Amino acid sequence: MRTSEQIESDATFLRLFGPGVLDVLPKDDLFTKVLIFRSAPGGGKTSLLRLFTPSVLTTLFELRTNEDYSELYKSLIDLNVMSDDGPNILGVMLSCARNYPALEDLDCEPLRKERLLFSLLNARIILVALRGILEVRKLTYPKDLGQISITNVLPEDTPAGLETPISGEDLYGWARDSERRICEAIDSFGPSLLKSCEGNDTLVSLAMMQPGNVLCDGKLVSERFLVMFDDVHKLTNSQREKLVNAVLDLKSSTSVWLAERFEALAPRELLGMGAINGRDYHGPINIEEYWIRNTKKFEKLMGNIADRRARSAGDIQVSSFSACLAESLDGLEWQSNFEEAFKRISERVRKRVGTSSVYSGWMRAKEEAHYDSARTRALQWRALEILIERDISRSQRTLEVGMPLPDNGLESLESSGLASAADFFMSKEFELPYCYGMNRLAVLASSNIDQFLGFAGDMFEEIISSVLLEKNPVLLPNRQDAILRKLVRQKWEEIPRRVPFGRDVKHFLEGIQQLATLETNRPTAPYSPGVTGIAVSMEDSNRLIQKANVERNAEYEKVLRILSTCIAYKLLEASPDRSQGQRGKTWMIFYLNRWLCLHFGLPLQYGGWRPRTLAQLIDWLGTEASNHKKNETRSSRRGSA
Repeated sequence: MRTSEQIESDATFLRLFGPGVLDVLPKDDLFTKVLIFRSAPGGGKTSLLRLFTPSVLTTLFELRTNEDYSELYKSLIDLNVMSDDGPNILGVMLSCARNYPALEDLDCEPLRKERLLFSLLNARIILVALRGILEVRKLTYPKDLGQISITNVLPEDTPAGLETPISGEDLYGWARDSERRICEAIDSFGPSLLKSCEGNDTLVSLAMMQPGNVLCDGKLVSERFLVMFDDVHKLTNSQREKLVNAVLDLKSSTSVWLAERFEALAPRELLGMGAINGRDYHGPINIEEYWIRNTKKFEKLMGNIADRRARSAGDIQVSSFSACLAESLDGLEWQSNFEEAFKRISERVRKRVGTSSVYSGWMRAKEEAHYDSARTRALQWRALEILIERDISRSQRTLEVGMPLPDNGLESLESSGLASAADFFMSKEFELPYCYGMNRLAVLASSNIDQFLGFAGDMFEEIISSVLLEKNPVLLPNRQDAILRKLVRQKWEEIPRRVPFGRDVKHFLEGIQQLATLETNRPTAPYSPGVTGIAVSMEDSNRLIQKANVERNAEYEKVLRILSTCIAYKLLEASPDRSQGQRGKTWMIFYLNRWLCLHFGLPLQYGGWRPRTLAQLIDWLGTEASNHKKNETRSSRRGSA
């Protein structure tokens, strides 16, 4: 149930579909411009497209009064996809994962391969559309194709041998025969079969299957046609470019969506993401980038999706997934841990300060404060320890002399980042659970729906076991943390097998780990709550994007390849054009996927990053991970000196 393409029942698919996913859609350009959806694997592209297919929409209309489906139905009404009479669109969803790359292997000229590509796409678009038309009208496919007719098609858009009006049966016969001939040519690799395949110059199916052209029983079939190309990344680079250009050049009134993984993009495209919207083209919709900008929406969506799956767990009665995750360490069972933590931290602070009166006001404020739990008291003292270390480091003061600092300025120094740093440091030092609760589980997903379901699925499996054994189904924080750490360790070990250039990728990520760990664990927590990414200046990033530079420098090519692979497989999250730091420089930020942060023992929050030069990145790729820490330590010492 973790991936929508494996759910055969439309009713089950709809019951598990979180309506919040629709927030990524651009409401104003939804059907007026070509949309391109991009994400890493598991970002939710296929689920989103499947929602707009005829069988799913008609099923939703039939179930619209059911509580499990009413919210989604209302959301689609707001998008003008549904009405009180039924679906307002006819969606044609076509996967690009079948046969198309094999056309490139045929023994014929490039122009003929292009014509065969468009012919195969046209045939399949028409076959899917004809089936969808009959499905919407509750007719039988292919028996009732005679009730369909296609009118008002220009001669140049009409397949050879057909004349308008075209009956559904004739169009079906043409499309079926075209697909069969091309597939036989692919299977045979023989030039004789290719002669019978005339091909098309462009996507004539988009011109044919326009809303005003298609009738069933003499009535218009739908207000709007939507053609959706899924898995566009499965095409060859040349085929992908031809498809996108053809769609943009046609400017058809038929709406077109394309969905692809980041791996379809060339390395330079991945580092230069951020296309500008045009009159007929809505800039690529990076699904996960939308959720990064809307973290609260993503957490709410994940909770909704998880609860829907929990309620669908057969005979096991679990109404809410999030209710089965303990969210706090404030219970009595953890009190002794935090009392011990407070004791050791406060003793350490007093020993650091000694007899100096410089921080007496700060310490008195903490001693006299009222705390609602032992955990809060320990966290406050750990935050105080960081503040004192920062002040000593910043002012280079000695503890033996100096005026006492006013305690009324203490609150202004205690940022939310400081509290997160104190929580992170304390969890590491005292081996307390760190990754638990719905909020941190959503953060761990790094805005990827399938990644969330992977983590949540294993936790839910244990919840089900507890229910079956008639035990308390609520997973305690330490158990949640243990399950998640085991899962991320497995994901780390799988990188060489599932990611191109996997060993180089691991070495590169280990380089980031060593740097991030060194900077995060400083007593002053200068980048609180910690460093979880690196930054490359836009000048260096542009050097990598420029083809001439890469062709002259093999090391640049390797850095470009590894960075683009990490982005494509969501091991790194790219955030371009950030102005921060040295003299207003702009940076391309690369944050670690949050599951890597958990595996590397780093905080889950975003924000902290350190700049790296291309020379330093090259050094990481040429150095075994065991040497990274030594090199970074030397660099740090030279900087301090």
